[in-house]
Amino acid sequence: MNLAIATTPKTFSLLSIGQRGVGKTVFLAGSYTELHPDSRSDGTQKLWFDCEDEEVQANLEKIKNHVARTNLYPPPTIKITNFDFSLKRQLRSGVETVCNFRWWDIPGESCNVHNSDFQEMIFTSNGCCVFINAHALVEDKDYLSVLEDIYNQVAAIASVVYKYNMKYAFALILTKCDLIELNSTTQSQIDQSLQPIITYLDLLKLTYQKFYSAIPIVTIDGVAKLKANGAASPLLWLLSHLNNSEPLLQEDLPDEPSKQSLTSHILRPKNRNDILLIYSLSAILLAAIAAIFLAFDSFKSNTPQQNPTTEQQSS
Repeated sequence: MNLAIATTPKTFSLLSIGQRGVGKTVFLAGSYTELHPDSRSDGTQKLWFDCEDEEVQANLEKIKNHVARTNLYPPPTIKITNFDFSLKRQLRSGVETVCNFRWWDIPGESCNVHNSDFQEMIFTSNGCCVFINAHALVEDKDYLSVLEDIYNQVAAIASVVYKYNMKYAFALILTKCDLIELNSTTQSQIDQSLQPIITYLDLLKLTYQKFYSAIPIVTIDGVAKLKANGAASPLLWLLSHLNNSEPLLQEDLPDEPSKQSLTSHILRPKNRNDILLIYSLSAILLAAIAAIFLAFDSFKSNTPQQNPTTEQQSS
């Protein structure tokens, strides 16, 4: 698809879900930092996120300044925060706006299917970033109980997407990967733990992709900052899919999964209580699939712990 054709840019809304402290805000800040023109000293940045909202710019600057001042990550989000961005690219003919997107950074406790605001967000969103703490997944057997809540949230969204034939995509983002050694053993643990939700998404034939995210804090010239190499890949993959375009950074993005995408026609439910019914059905199915966890507990308990591979904790 030729993105240079002059068309009105589409606008997408993306949900971000995951428990507090999993690294959602750091992920967004890292993605913005990676693609910001200032990140390339040679001025060769051809694709970047732009933001004209002064409040959003101020929030992102606060995150950057907090890291530089404290050498620590920002505290967890305590309220729903909207960030509005444009994805722009440099062409020979000038700068083009590929698409616009709104990021809903939602506190974990708000991701409840009984929450009317969360219900409304499902019907007005186009994609979802699902954040899972890879370090806790490998090192903390109690984290499985947290995952059950996250999987139920994803299942609720997926069921609504399927029932109402929505064009949608899920990015499964495993955070804090620089705190673990990604080898065949840890990847097998991660894949096993993700199996319930992947099985459900496959059952509904929905589009999704898995990403490993590592955004450590590093010190360069005496200044602490986020090191975000490849951090923007999940967002670029989501936007590429939703925008019906070629992958925006072919060298950074994995191949799109061979799932059949749904049509773009969205049917509005006549009764929002349908969500609760769908949620109940999906929870029953997930409960059956979650039996995998029982067998996996013994596997995790016999797995040696991995030492962090960097000096800083990551998100």
